Formats: sequence, C-alpha cells, structure tokens
Amino acid sequence: MNEADRKDEGLFRRFLREHVAPYWLLQAEIFVCVAVQVVLELVDPLILRAVIDRAIGDGDMELLGWLVALLLGTLVFRVAFRIVSTWLYSYGGLRVLFDFRRRAYERVQSLSPYYLRGERYGDVLARLTSDVDVLQRAAVYTVVQSVQHALVIVGIWTVLLILDAQLAGVLALVYPALALGLWLLNRHLRVESDAARDSVGKLYDFLEERLGAVRLIQEYRRERAQVKRFVRVSRPWIRSNLRLSIFASMQVSLADVMLAIAPIVVFLFGGARVLEGTLSIGTLIAFYTLAARLHRPVSLLIDVNIELQTARSALRRVYHLIDLEPWIRELPDATAPERISGRLDFEDLDFRWESAQILHSITTSIAPGERVAVVGSSGSGKSTLAALAARFLDPTRGGVKLDGLDLRRWRLADLRRTIGVVPQEAQLFHDSLRANLLLAAPHATEAELRDVLETMQLGAFLAGLPEGLETQVGEAGLRLSGGERQRLALARALLANPRVLILDEATSALDPRTERLVLDALEKRLAGRTLVMIAHRLTSVQACDRILVLSEGRLVESGTHDALYARGGTYRELYDEQLRRGP
Repeated sequence: MNEADRKDEGLFRRFLREHVAPYWLLQAEIFVCVAVQVVLELVDPLILRAVIDRAIGDGDMELLGWLVALLLGTLVFRVAFRIVSTWLYSYGGLRVLFDFRRRAYERVQSLSPYYLRGERYGDVLARLTSDVDVLQRAAVYTVVQSVQHALVIVGIWTVLLILDAQLAGVLALVYPALALGLWLLNRHLRVESDAARDSVGKLYDFLEERLGAVRLIQEYRRERAQVKRFVRVSRPWIRSNLRLSIFASMQVSLADVMLAIAPIVVFLFGGARVLEGTLSIGTLIAFYTLAARLHRPVSLLIDVNIELQTARSALRRVYHLIDLEPWIRELPDATAPERISGRLDFEDLDFRWESAQILHSITTSIAPGERVAVVGSSGSGKSTLAALAARFLDPTRGGVKLDGLDLRRWRLADLRRTIGVVPQEAQLFHDSLRANLLLAAPHATEAELRDVLETMQLGAFLAGLPEGLETQVGEAGLRLSGGERQRLALARALLANPRVLILDEATSALDPRTERLVLDALEKRLAGRTLVMIAHRLTSVQACDRILVLSEGRLVESGTHDALYARGGTYRELYDEQLRRGP
C-alpha cells in the first residue's frame, strides 16, 4: 500500500469516526435487520433440501405443506426486514450527509473573504454539493452493505462446507482469479475517480462564472465562443466518466463470468457425485441454490468497491475544505471592552500579500466620532487598510487597535458588531428587500426598516413598489440599479448600528447630488460615531474632519481638504486631475 492509499484509508476511518459512529444506535438497528435477512436467506435452501429429500422423497404431503408455508413465511419476513433496513440506511445516510455538508459549510463561513477570492467558487460549490452527495452512499450504504454482503458470503460458505466440504473446495478454486482481476482493475478505478471529481469541480467553476457574466458575454457577442469553451471544459469530465464506467463495467463483467462458472462447476462435480450415490439430489439442489446466491452479494460488494473508489476522491476534496485553517482566528483569551468609544489606532502597520508589499509602516489614529476619508490612486492600498481595520486580514507587522485593544485580542463576534463595513459591490441575496435588511438586525421592526430606507433616499422608491418590502431583488440584487443596491447596503449597515462604520467606495454608483444627500444623512445618523470613508470621488470627502492620503502603500499626507490642497502635494495632484477629467 502506497502513501496515498494510507492517507485515503486514514480519511475514511476519520469520516466513519466523526460522522458515522455518532449514529451507532441506528447502525445497530440496521445490523439487526441485516442479520435477520442473512439468516432467512440461508434457511431457504435447507428447507428446499428437506422438501426434496424428505417430503417429496417420502411422499409426506403434510410435511410438504408445512415446509412450503415455512418457505413463504421466510420470504415475507425477508422482504419486510429488507424494506425496514433500506429505510434505516437511507435515513442514516441523509443524516450523515447533512452533518458533513453543514460542517464543510461552517468552515467556508469561517474563511476570510480574501481567501475565497483566490479560490474557484465553482470548485468550492462542487465540494459542498456533488462531492458530498457522492459520500451519501459511502456514509451508511457502503458500510451496511459491506457488512451485510460479507455476512451472507460467510454464512453461505459455512453452510456449503457443512453440506459438502469436498464440493465446496472445488467451488473455491474460482475465486483467486476473480480477486486478482478486481485488484488490477481497482488501480485504474482510483485514477479515473480522481480525474472525474476534479473535472466536476472545473465544470461547476466554469458554469458559476459564466452564469454571472451573461450580460458581458452578450455585450461582446461571445455566446458561440462560450458554448465552444463549455464543450472544451466538459470533455475531460466526459472522458474521465466514460473511462470510469468502462473499468467499473469490466469489474462487474469479470465477476459475472467467474460467478457464472460456479453453478457449472457445482453441476459438473455434484452431478457426478449424485450418479455415484455419494450425494443426494436435495443436497445438490440446496448446494446449487446457495452457490447461485453467492453471485448477488459478491456482485454488490464489487459495486460497493466502485462506490468507495469514487467516494475516496470526494472525501479527500471535502476534507481539504474542512481542514483549511482560517486566516482570522480568535484567541482563547479573547475579550472586549465594556464601553466602546470607537477609537482606531494604526501602529507601524505593514501588510504583504504573497510576494508584494502592499502597505508600509502606516501609523495614524482616528478619534472617536471623527469622520476620516482615505484617498489615493488605484492600487495605493486603501481597501487593504479597510480590511485590516475590520480584521478581515491580519497585518504582517504592527497592529490595529480599537479602543486601545489590539484587534487580534477582540472576540470576533463583538468586533463584527462594533465595526461595520460597506463595500463598493453591494452584496444582496436573491430574496426580498425585507430579508436583505433583516440580515443585519433580525428583530428590527417595520418602522425601523422604513426609517433606514427613508434615510438612504429610498422612501419614494419603496412607495412605488406594489409589494413593498416583500419585493424580490433578484440574483445578487440585479433587479435593482447599482445606486439602489448601494443605498440598500448602506441602509442595512445603519440597522446594524455599529460604533465604527467603514465605507469602501460604498457610494461610487450614486450621482453627485444623491451622494451628497446620502452622506449628509449618514453624518446626522452617525453623530458621535466613527466614520471612515474610502473614496475615489474626492469632492465627496471635502467635508470630512481629516483626509488620509495613500501613495504606493505609504501614508504620505494627512489633514483637512483646505490644508492639503494648499500644501500642493499628492492630494492636490489627485484633486486637480479629477477636476480635469470630470466626475
């Protein structure tokens, strides 16, 4: 066994321990049902032998009637227990599936959004959906079926040895060749299973990205080109699944051929024994019936093996997601001040992203209730500074303090309640206006919802909607304009009522007049609270108490609009350039 196989076995044992073992009582119930089925399946051929050798052989009609009734009874009970066990392991599989998917989803929720930006969303989606679906059968079905079929095989061979050890020995010669063939084909199954799961992730990623860019594709008339890309992306998935099907079919066909030989061997050698008078006809028929019944459990064990080869690839992909370490972790002794004023201190702050130094030695303070703007050319580090201030990223060196306590010492839940962030791209769910607002304050009243919408200049917009707050905003809010989406996101942030609010170009889609009305309303609403505005449109920040100017990741200027403009430095260059270009 190579290192990869050992790791896969370790993962499967971990999966059983963490997600299947907690349902041990359900497993026990399934095992009882399976054990009863196995016993009933083994009894039938023995009853059949008694029918032939004793009832028919001796001409005993009464015994024949009892034995036939017993055969029918075992059949009814076997079917009943099979139905119950099928329901139990289906229920168990769904429970395990739900728990495993929930755990993977919880891990995704704990990851930094900046980590997820570097991942293929479609591939993450595939791990949460199709990969976990593959594991449903492996969760309980394969375990239960493996035990059931193994018990049937052991039971059948035990009875075969009791019936006639010599004939059983001849029959056993068929199985080494079968085992060797299955082992050789297994290696190919594993390779193709890995390729199939990876290709599914790439296909999901392609579809997720293109579905979100339909307008862009239509705008540049690239529909036919994208269909061709879809075909190219789909080909590896088709090829790997075809090869997987071929090798799986070869395993099943090999088993069918080898197991079809078994009854021939039984009749050939058993028939000779009957003619010699050393074996009864009833024993031969019972032996043949049991030998024929080996076909189903052996074939199903091969199916289980195929399921496991597919599941091992899916298991590895999902556990890769679960085992990711969150970039932002809460310390065991994390705390939060009892009273929060909203003071921010940036102390000798550095931040490196991969090989690029984004921020260099940023040192500044923002007083409680101060309105501060952060400006600079594209790529100067403004959004990175906002992410560090809200602790969506941790600095490479130095630190950020809120009310004198390093953000890394804060309890994350308290920090998220204290600092609100509204990004440029307003993120909305495919739900109603009400549901999107209640995300920030689940217990907000109708009056509070309407109040924040009115504050964000959405009162007239709401009044014109026939369904009011129940209006659906569409996928990612696409039924709303860019400005409406941004104002809805701002209204949601107001509902959360944070002590510090960071706007990362959150009004960029508004026209200058609406932006001024919104910012004036925000200033009144947030009186006494700290407001940090990252802005591209410099006319929108003139009224701020202070403006921080970034250039190539360094804090190069700080002051009011008038003071900075009079100084004639970087800020004035940016401002004059923007005036020349227009808003």
